[in-house]
Amino acid sequence: MASFCADLPLPVRQATILGTLMSFADFRSRLFLITPPLSVAAWDASFPARFQAALSGSRNVAGQDAQADQADQGLGDVGCILLDVKSEDDRALDSLLEPLVRQAQARNVAVLILDDTRLAGRLGADGIQISDPKILDPQDQARLQDNGLMLGVGGINTRHLALQTGERGVDYLFFGRTDREATPQTHPKTLGLSLWWAQMMAIPCVALAGTEDEAFDALAMGGVEFIAVREQVWRAGDPAQEVERLNSRLDTIARQRMAEAA
Repeated sequence: MASFCADLPLPVRQATILGTLMSFADFRSRLFLITPPLSVAAWDASFPARFQAALSGSRNVAGQDAQADQADQGLGDVGCILLDVKSEDDRALDSLLEPLVRQAQARNVAVLILDDTRLAGRLGADGIQISDPKILDPQDQARLQDNGLMLGVGGINTRHLALQTGERGVDYLFFGRTDREATPQTHPKTLGLSLWWAQMMAIPCVALAGTEDEAFDALAMGGVEFIAVREQVWRAGDPAQEVERLNSRLDTIARQRMAEAA
C-alpha cells in the first residue's frame, strides 16, 4: 500500500519551534493529481495511456532525509492521485479502474477515491476523500481508519469548519471544489484557507491550484504540503513532461524557501 503520511513535510513554523533539523523535504510541496470525471458512460479510451504517461513523469521519493542536492534524484514526485469517480453502481467501472490503481500503487503513489467507500474497498485503494464534512459519520470514519484507509475531507469553506474537521482526526484537509471548472487563479478562499492552515497546523492539507504557474507557485511558496492539479496535466500535450515540469518548479521553490530560512 502506498504511503501518504510517512514522508510528509512538517510546516516550517512548527519544525522551527520544535528545533528540528530542517531538510530539503521539509520545504517542498508535492503533487496531488485529480483525474477528470470517470464513468463507464463517458469513458475516454485514451485516458489510461495519459494516466500511465503522468506516472512515468513522476519520480520516486528519495527519502525524507534527502538534501537539496538530491532533488534531481527524484524528491517529491506524485504523492497521490484522486480518482474523481461519478457515482454509479456498475461493476464494469471496476475493471476499467483497477489497472490504474495498480499502476499508481506500483510507483508508490497513493490512490484515493472520491466519495465512494465501496468502490475504494473493491479496488484496494489507499483511501477515500469525502466532499462534504457534514456527511462524515463518526462510525464510518472509525471503520475506514481501522481498516487502514486514509481519510481526507473537502467542502471546507471557513476556518471554523477547518478546525472542527481537523479535530476529528482526519488524515488531511482538502481546500477547493472538485466539482467546479478550473480557473487560471486559485480561488481566493482556497488560497487563504490553505496558506493559513499550512502555517498553523500539523495535519497536512491539499489545495486545488489555479491553472497558471503563478497560482501554483504561490501555494508552494506558502508551504502547502500538497498541491492539487487537474487540467495542467491531463490537457498537456505530454502529461509526463508536465509532471516533470511541475516537479522542477517545486524543486526551485523549495531551494528558495530553504535559503530564506537559513
